Amino acid sequence: MKRLLELENGRWGHASGALWLPACSALLIADVHFGYSWAQRRRGELGPLADHALNTRIQEILEELSPSTVVLLGDIVHAPRPSDEEKQLVSDLLASIALGRNLVLVRGNHDRRFAQDFASLSYPLATEWRTAGLLAVHGDRLPPVGDEHLVLGHFHPSYSPRDAAGVRQKLPVFAWTKQTTILPAFSPFAAGADLHRYWTPTLELALGAGPVRIAACTGKQIALLPFRRPA
Repeated sequence: MKRLLELENGRWGHASGALWLPACSALLIADVHFGYSWAQRRRGELGPLADHALNTRIQEILEELSPSTVVLLGDIVHAPRPSDEEKQLVSDLLASIALGRNLVLVRGNHDRRFAQDFASLSYPLATEWRTAGLLAVHGDRLPPVGDEHLVLGHFHPSYSPRDAAGVRQKLPVFAWTKQTTILPAFSPFAAGADLHRYWTPTLELALGAGPVRIAACTGKQIALLPFRRPA
């Protein structure tokens, strides 16, 4: 099974939904929404506490690829004003990711109070992350189009191909053009917005002109899928 697929120009999609940049040994992960389960419990929903399983997935990727830098590309947490248990959980998860490597936190729209809620943490909280020829931001606010390739989270792209039996299954996908790469949401609770049903003007603007390619990631493998930009 294929675990890595080169999307374009040294940008590799991983079966988990993370983006691997081997030239600078950086791993980009979007929309982890740490603390989601605890936040839902604070709202009265008694779902399973799945954050440790999410961390297990991340640790498996770190062991597999051994990045020197990990960039969490926005929506690091799900909700502001965490409970004490939630705050400790998020702090522990970030510490486990940062162990032995550089951790960069890029602020997303869900992270509006992160600096206040986690004031004791020493990780840099940025609005963007750059490496040679590439600019990564969360995606809720789009920067002006420039010469750098843009990497985004935020949109939670998915696609629902039909199998030989006529059954459709929604899969998280990478979506990219010459201008932009959009990462799927890493959180298991982010089902994703189907690209054919939710092709919005903002998504159109984010991807820019030209053909759109997509690759589905199941957690175990990654594969290209046929796709045509909606009219």
